[in-house]
Amino acid sequence: MAHPPLESGWGSLVRTIAAMITLASEYVVVQVHSDDGPDGGPYVQTLVEDDGAMTIEASSNTFLDIPIDERAIEVLHSLGWNDPDPEFQLPNFHQFLQAEDVKPGLIAELLVRTLRDGYAVSQKASFEMAPLQLFTEVINGEYGDKPGMIFFNDSSDPRDPA
Repeated sequence: MAHPPLESGWGSLVRTIAAMITLASEYVVVQVHSDDGPDGGPYVQTLVEDDGAMTIEASSNTFLDIPIDERAIEVLHSLGWNDPDPEFQLPNFHQFLQAEDVKPGLIAELLVRTLRDGYAVSQKASFEMAPLQLFTEVINGEYGDKPGMIFFNDSSDPRDPA
């Protein structure tokens, strides 16, 4: 199943999620808030494993106030999501990525496409990002302590021997 390209309006969400995935030491959660209540909207999340691999998840009907239908589940499958498997403590749709396959930009795009195509989330939805401290740092462009270095903009080329 071919998926339509993401409209340009989704770009800021993709970039924010990608930055958070790049900087997160443990997890990232994107929760959608909708008219049916703050806890019942869809969410996607990532979990960094000890070896650098990543588990990514998309909410299952167990955690949704308004369940998704079979067509939406087919869309999730076409995006590579595996069915929930409570027997193995995997209550959500999930994918496992080896460390070498963890590419934040591609993962962020997949998560946004999952929300848009699988859960019919629009660009007008309200999104909550976690961890909140990391989200705040990404939005404000402040990533912890200053490096203690001085950077300047110089148009010269350091490879030029002149």
